[in-house]
Parts: sequence; C-alpha cells; structure tokens
Amino acid sequence: GTGTGHVDPVLPVAHTLVERGHQVLWLTGRADKAKVEATGARFHPYPEAIDTSLVGIYEFFPDYAEATGLAKTRIMLKQMFLDPCAAELEVMESILLEFPADVLVSDVAILAPYFKSEMGGPPSALISFVPLALPSRDTAPYGLGVVPGDSWLGSVRNRVLNFVGHRILLRDVTQHANAIRAGLGLAPLDKPFLRAMFELPDLVICLTTPAFEFPRSDLPDNVHFVGPVFPKLDTDFEPPSWWQDLGGSEPVILVNQGTEATDLEDLVLPTVKGLEDEPVLVIAVPVQEGQLGELPGNARAEPFVPFDRLMPHVDVMVSNGGYGGTQMALAHGIPLVVAGETEDKMEVAARVEWSGTGINLRTQRPSPEQVRRAVKKVRTDPRYRENARAIQADFAKYDAPAQASGLLESLAQRG
Repeated sequence: GTGTGHVDPVLPVAHTLVERGHQVLWLTGRADKAKVEATGARFHPYPEAIDTSLVGIYEFFPDYAEATGLAKTRIMLKQMFLDPCAAELEVMESILLEFPADVLVSDVAILAPYFKSEMGGPPSALISFVPLALPSRDTAPYGLGVVPGDSWLGSVRNRVLNFVGHRILLRDVTQHANAIRAGLGLAPLDKPFLRAMFELPDLVICLTTPAFEFPRSDLPDNVHFVGPVFPKLDTDFEPPSWWQDLGGSEPVILVNQGTEATDLEDLVLPTVKGLEDEPVLVIAVPVQEGQLGELPGNARAEPFVPFDRLMPHVDVMVSNGGYGGTQMALAHGIPLVVAGETEDKMEVAARVEWSGTGINLRTQRPSPEQVRRAVKKVRTDPRYRENARAIQADFAKYDAPAQASGLLESLAQRG
C-alpha cells in the first residue's frame, strides 16, 4: 500500500530480506521512495492514477472522509481495495516480465497479488500491520470495537453480528469483488469477502503475538504471528532542554494522537487540561511550537521525540489507538489509556481492554475529567502494569523481521 502507515511497518522486513541476500522490488507510492531505497530494495512507483501517497487519502476519496460506520468500511473495501485491482495487476505484470519474483508480498489493502497468484502467478503473502481483521465465529465483525465475550450469550451475539455484517450489510462488497474477479476469469468467492481476503494468500504474517490478539478457534493454517515491528533508533536526536525532568520523582504521562495536527482538541488538550493539577509530568507529542498556547507548569510539548528514547521513562501512555505506538508502549511494559473511534483504532482499543493492559475510553474526544480519572486508575491499580509487563515478556520472545523473512523464504522454496 501507500503512505507511512503501510510502508513503515514493513521496512525492517524488507531490510532483513536484503541482508539475507534476496532481491526485493517494492511497488508503492512516490512519497516513500527514499525510505524504500534505504532498505536496499528496488523502488517502483505506483501508477499515478492510484498513487494516494502524495495527496492524502481523504483528498483522493472524498466520499470516505464524509462517511461513518459501516458505510465507511464499504467505501474502503470497494473504492480503495477493489477498484484499483486492474491498474495494480497491469503494473505488476509488466514488472514480473523483467523481475520474475518467487513470492508476491502485500498488505491488507492491495488484493491484486492474491488474484495474480490464483491466475498462475507466484505464491502470495499478506503482511497484516493492523489488528487482525479476519472474521471468526469467536469475534464480532471488525470495525465495531467489540471485545469478544466468552459466554454463551457472547457467541450468539457474534453469530448474529457476523451474519448481519458479512452476509447482509457487506454482501454488495462480495458482489463487487466477484464482478472484478469475473473480469479476470476467476471463480466467484464462495464466502464473505473479508474472510476470503485472508484465505486467498498462501501466507498471512501478523505483526503482533497471540497475547495481544483475540483468540480464534477457527484460525486458518496460513496465519502466523511473528511479533511486532518497531522503527530503528534515530541516532541524530538532540534531546530537548527539558529532558533531565524525566529523571524526577513524578510519574511521566505520554500523550500521543498521531500526526494530524487538527486533532489536538481530541486528546492532547483534554489530557494536558485534565492533568494540570496532578503530581505528574505530561509529555505531548507531536505538537508544533505554539499550537497549545501557554502550557501548564507540568506539561512539555515537542514536535518529535523518538519513542524508543522516551518510552523507558514513561509510566502511562494516553493514545488514540495507533497500533504501532500502542504495541511499542506494551513492549516497554507501559499501561495505556486509549481514546480512538476510527476503524482500526477502535479495534486497538478493544484489544487493550481485552488484555487488561489499560482503559478504553470508547470515545474520540474524552473530557479532561475522563482522562484524569482513567490515568489515575491506571497509575494506582497495579493490575494494568502487570498485564502490560506480561505482554512485554511475550513480545520479547519474538524477532519479527527474522521470523517474517523465514516464513517468506519457506514460501518461496515451496513455490
């Protein structure tokens, strides 16, 4: 796929494959050319007509920006995942003529490689760097942010939601996929589109561990967990003047809500306001200079701090549910307060709640009081930190770039 969220998690995997002596050609958006080439992979640009990397997803898909709930999912699956298939296949086929790949690797958003594989191309692999969206009888449909229950009632609820969600509300997505498949000479899918999406690839690599993913008794054999992937150290980082404050006696609360500056009112402001009279040090990232006006005495704001430098000092992370940041906090044994309502962020928040590693505020824009209470609870109830440390210990057993590379090598050998 295109864009930072789709490219960054796969960079260490590409780098490891190159180090192991493999040739890697990476087809993605023009905005990520330098990053891709830094891994040693060859870069090939996306066809301009479907390159979202230079303009941003909302400008490219105006309907998507306005839609909510299931309508948003429908637009995403049809317009972003399925409609570009023909253009993707065309460019892939021209690449394969001069670069006869042994494996086609893709993410959840790009379906052309799985279709190409079915049409007699090389075997295909999917790398999932969001919470696993694979439908299961043990989970509610993806995007609802529902924590699976282990009761009889929970399983009935899952069955009803899955039937309504996949067989009725998303039925037109399966029909849309089948129309595109018919044009390619492929048989219609005999199951809901989202289930097929994870069963078509020969291999599914999940960038997490079962400790931070809902259990599924019907997990297909092609799904493997390799642990989370984290970006490399930024060695040129000049610590800001307040860095020595991190060594004080006050607990450090990190608040982070992704890279869209306009969202500061969602989470950063309520956190700074809610904690201004608490005996804590609040670090808000990313915040541009002057964006928050006059800061309370116990708050620091910075446009950028490498998380791997900051995390060892952090006691609680307040997050909008980005998967990378959340898993990084857990890799340092840090409990969380999560407030996020978009698709995958609701799902991340549900996994935080399910694993007992933090509090899910179930809203995009909490009040300062909600944040204050949640941070206090997470700080004072030791169970949250204990659960976060259990996941930290579990994550430490995995080496994602090496394990992902090994699985891809085996797939190439099997052919």
